[in-house]
Amino acid sequence: MCSTDALHCDDAAMIVGELARVRRAQAALEAERTRLLDELRRVSENHQEQIVSYDPGSPAAKKAARGKDVATDAADWVARSTQAEVACVLRVTERQAADLLREARVLCADLPATMTALASGEISYKHATALVEDAEMFTPLHRAAFEDAVLAGRLDVTAGRFAHRCRRIREHLDPDTIQERAHGAMQSRDVTVHPARDGMGWLMVYGPIMQIHLAHTLLTGTAKDEQEAGDPRTLGQLRFDALIDALLRNDRPLGVPDSADPAKSLRPVRVDVTVTVPALTLLGQGDEPAVLDGYGPIPLDVARTLAAGATSWRRVLTHPVTGIRLVYDRTTYKTPAALRAWLADRDGTCRFPGCDTPATGCETDHNLAWEHGGCTDHDNLAHLCKKHHRLKHHTRWTARLDEELLTWTSPTGHEYTTSTREDRAPALTPLRT
Repeated sequence: MCSTDALHCDDAAMIVGELARVRRAQAALEAERTRLLDELRRVSENHQEQIVSYDPGSPAAKKAARGKDVATDAADWVARSTQAEVACVLRVTERQAADLLREARVLCADLPATMTALASGEISYKHATALVEDAEMFTPLHRAAFEDAVLAGRLDVTAGRFAHRCRRIREHLDPDTIQERAHGAMQSRDVTVHPARDGMGWLMVYGPIMQIHLAHTLLTGTAKDEQEAGDPRTLGQLRFDALIDALLRNDRPLGVPDSADPAKSLRPVRVDVTVTVPALTLLGQGDEPAVLDGYGPIPLDVARTLAAGATSWRRVLTHPVTGIRLVYDRTTYKTPAALRAWLADRDGTCRFPGCDTPATGCETDHNLAWEHGGCTDHDNLAHLCKKHHRLKHHTRWTARLDEELLTWTSPTGHEYTTSTREDRAPALTPLRT
């Protein structure tokens, strides 16, 4: 009879074996997804007429009349339409969809051995994309040699080590282009924001590694000096506070705590803020949080702080605001300001699936086009960002607005639906009081 320890070891061994099986199966599925993505791209490019609109009054026809290259314009709209459909069906952003399509093209056309290793589960998709990233530095003619050199090493390593091997081999095979690549990469330096939970967010800085390291070293040195002086804050907190001191604060000595009102210590910045405040909260009879446009729920005191430094902001009650005319029939084409404000509160963001562009940065689209008899009414208008507004009018993507649902039909006939309330929390009783 087996002991308890032996049974435990058998169970653990079985679980580990299943994990290995799942890893291989996941890699095989990602290889199949890659193959399907590249096939979709090729089919779409070969049947442009099924995607791009060629109506006499379409932008493509107008460009043809001006002597512009309609074929190039059509190819661009085919690519945009394909990216949009991939984003919808895989539920990713369109930038991620574009990356997946680009990676699929390189893998299927130029890196067959990598595709084989992925399909067999020898490597993961992260390994494959690391190889693609460096393979793209070579012409298609030389990618096979690079692939052979990389795959000649051990494959049972982490994706990070595999990526390091790719970079090392790339530099060995093509050392003369490092200065050119570094110069090109520097052109894409940027600072971006990624929202997080609980009213927090990440400030992401992308740039030359020497400057990034130097900035981090300076922040760390400042933080350590404060700790040695007796400051109780953690190193991470001090680094953040030192950065904010340099960027946003008024003339306040480093290490001196904020005043009771943090808005008073902020340097004046020209911003426009849209904050939705529940009516009961506004009246002091509720504690439901305010909503910051483009982010989500935030504490009411934070909303007031933001508004205090804003050059303009509007307060929107979550109950219907009386006096706003929602129906204009065909008396006007342009959406009146009051109706547009109501629609912005209703939509929140662009109404294309997965697009998070705030309504304040979008255009109002007549679902049934004005030239076809559409009215400037709340039930015929929806916010679309410029990119998706143009996609609707340049390709065979169509949309059907039905109360709060906007149903999109792609050129392939698949439907994707968005709702005006999909990001709004239902009425729930707090788990803790």
